[in-house]
Amino acid sequence: MKNNKMSGADGVRAIACLLVIFHHVFQRLAIYDQPVWAQEIQKFFLLGNSGVSFFFVLSGYLLSYPFWVRYLEGGNFPGSRQYIVKRAARIMPGYYLAMIISTIMGVIFLPNLQYIFLKFFTGMTFTSCFHYLTLFPSQLDSPLWSISFEVFCYILLPVFMAVLFFFTGKKRSFAKAILFWAGAQILVLCANGLVHVLFTPDGLYRSWHYGMTGGSKWWMPNYNPVGFFAHFIMGVLASGFTVRLAAPSEMKEKLREKGLFDIGAMLFLLAIVLFLWTVRNEKEFSVGFQGQPFYFPYLTALIAGLLVTLAHSKFMGGWLDNPFFRFTAKISFGLYIWHFIVINLLLFYYQNFYYESGMREWVPWAYTSMIMIACSYVIATLSYYLLEKPFMDRAHKDLKKEELTGFPRIVYKVKARIRTGQVISRLSSASWPLSSRTPSYGFSTPLSGRRLKCSTIRP
Repeated sequence: MKNNKMSGADGVRAIACLLVIFHHVFQRLAIYDQPVWAQEIQKFFLLGNSGVSFFFVLSGYLLSYPFWVRYLEGGNFPGSRQYIVKRAARIMPGYYLAMIISTIMGVIFLPNLQYIFLKFFTGMTFTSCFHYLTLFPSQLDSPLWSISFEVFCYILLPVFMAVLFFFTGKKRSFAKAILFWAGAQILVLCANGLVHVLFTPDGLYRSWHYGMTGGSKWWMPNYNPVGFFAHFIMGVLASGFTVRLAAPSEMKEKLREKGLFDIGAMLFLLAIVLFLWTVRNEKEFSVGFQGQPFYFPYLTALIAGLLVTLAHSKFMGGWLDNPFFRFTAKISFGLYIWHFIVINLLLFYYQNFYYESGMREWVPWAYTSMIMIACSYVIATLSYYLLEKPFMDRAHKDLKKEELTGFPRIVYKVKARIRTGQVISRLSSASWPLSSRTPSYGFSTPLSGRRLKCSTIRP
């Protein structure tokens, strides 16, 4: 962890994104028409949908970081406006455009589509995660299902952090915070158990054999926003340990210099691969607590451990943050929301068999998939630089301007009073925090102990 940068985080984000893409790529290949050895490899890559869990753990890890810094440094609760504006600027422009385009495509190519207006409304309001009829807000861009789940987690994070800040007050400690989040995890898992008891759909047409609505009914309540917040919390806990380990420590530095964090990161990475290989033949929801998807808590714990060790590693973090992975991480949101639209465009206009288990021959499947990935990278790059980045830059600029204009406004008030004959001998205890921007996470965090004192102003 150097200069406030989470080493290895870009690499993990890139891996998560590529896992999801490979999952959809290997879905197109008819598995039982392949040799036995190829079937085993395909089963492994079909578990790439676990990349979604990587995203949730990573989001909890990165977004909670500024809260942890403020908490452990004794600072104030981070501004909610900054948090909301930056999250909205990051998610909404690309997501809304993908929603609109995929919905229009659905009207054109799937004229008998059901619940299209309901799906569109819940998708645009990030409420599609609460019912199986709307779980997939877009029929032709199915990865958009996870966005409303993420937004739900974005909302809960500052709420739980506000409770932590309020109840611990100035008597803060790392142990108290970890115990609080461990308790929060238990509370969330209990709530998830209630969701299973109260909101499990009936068994009528509950299967992927009945299309996406039947598949959504099969997924729920195993897929529900409360349960996914448990994945998110694993990232929050990992972030807390990362910030705590960033404190000066001779022991930690010795461990780092000996490469023990690098060894730990390699072991966690290897454990993730071996775990996914081991469970490749298991039935969905059969491995994990409460029938949670993506092998919670086993896989999520491994991802969390990987993030902590990478942040303090000497070499592994930099190795994972290689130029290709950094670029992939930069455009990962675009890759995630656009690649399935590209898959469907290829299906409609280029390769009529490029649907789930539709390709029997691996050669045409391979070059069609390479075309899809290349097109997705191009579109995601354009989406990032022409749509997503301008909105993010504007949000950062406006928020920065608000920070900087606080001082001139007070000076203007002082001058106005002087002109009206009011003598101001002193502006006491006026101060403003200097902040340093945390790269990639969308927050401003205080620099310990540094405050700008307002000098005495006399007429």
